[in-house]
Amino acid sequence: MGKKKVFYLDPDDRKWTMEDLGLSWNSIDGLTADKKEIEGVFLMKNGKICELLELPNHCKVCLDPLDYNDEHDSIFCPTCDEWREGSCSDPNCEYCLARPAKPSNCN
Repeated sequence: MGKKKVFYLDPDDRKWTMEDLGLSWNSIDGLTADKKEIEGVFLMKNGKICELLELPNHCKVCLDPLDYNDEHDSIFCPTCDEWREGSCSDPNCEYCLARPAKPSNCN
């Protein structure tokens, strides 16, 4: 049994097929015949391949990159417009006290 590559594709976002690109499985096999193969698990989003090590820096909902808000010392997803870190338990925390419900409502 040969090496395996596993790609997770989001069918809702898929805008093209191999045939649209003028490719077939046979043409790909021909290209890789003399090259070393890479084995692993990869995520494909918007035509880009993300490695597993990159995933902690991406939103678990939409898989887009996360961002950081200095004013409220928190990580958020700009695409989902949601905080990805909850408020702390300190009722007097200067960062969490004035944090709006949505990151887009920040100054």
